[in-house]
Amino acid sequence: MNENLKTNLRPPHEITISEAITYIFTGLKLALSKECRLYIIIPLIVNVLFMSTCSYLLFTNIKALIFSLFEGLPDFLSFVAYVLSYLLGLMIIFVCGYFFSTVATIIASPFYGLLADKVEALINGTHGDDMGVVDLLKDIPRILAREFKKQLFFLPLALICLVISIIPVINVFSPIAWFLLTAWMGALQYTDYAYDNHKISFTLMMNDLKTHTIPTFTIGATVAFLLGIPVLNILIPPAAVCAGTKYYVEMQKVNSLK
Repeated sequence: MNENLKTNLRPPHEITISEAITYIFTGLKLALSKECRLYIIIPLIVNVLFMSTCSYLLFTNIKALIFSLFEGLPDFLSFVAYVLSYLLGLMIIFVCGYFFSTVATIIASPFYGLLADKVEALINGTHGDDMGVVDLLKDIPRILAREFKKQLFFLPLALICLVISIIPVINVFSPIAWFLLTAWMGALQYTDYAYDNHKISFTLMMNDLKTHTIPTFTIGATVAFLLGIPVLNILIPPAAVCAGTKYYVEMQKVNSLK
């Protein structure tokens, strides 16, 4: 059977796992392309400056903060205080790390919207909307409201995962729960910029992602993994925006064939 015929036999609505993974690397290539470099400079500067400053302030003050909480305990509880101080330190780092990254993403979100618009134009071979500074400023309240909506979606699910983590027996499933949530949010966060550019509601965007569950989790898990690699993780957010935009374009093509 000839290769073209084999290809045509594949259902037109299927986005494969391998294709979903390649979107990330396509996104990285797009982010570094000469057409998009200008759009990633400001988000990169924001991320590096904000995250490095906040991390410095956190790590220079966390020891004094924890010490002040336990300095009044009697000597026979010193071991308990020692253990609790480490647990508290880890919790503070986790919570502050999430908060810092969320704030950095929110600050950069208007520029990520511009990047998604440019990438979609490149993929489709169009000129895009060429949004100016005034248009960007007008859109900031809507963009921030959208970011807030994402956090409202995430926080209750994160709380459920946290509860699962502290309940004996059930907590053996907590790594799976956190993995699924992180993967889903990784895809949702970076695919949403293209949807928001088209004023497509959060609910409709979620429906599209649910329709393509496996590739959605694949993209999100790949993004989450790459974000854990030092140095490379600086480039991953804009690359993920480009990948999410590519995913959006492909989903719209697939949906039009149904």
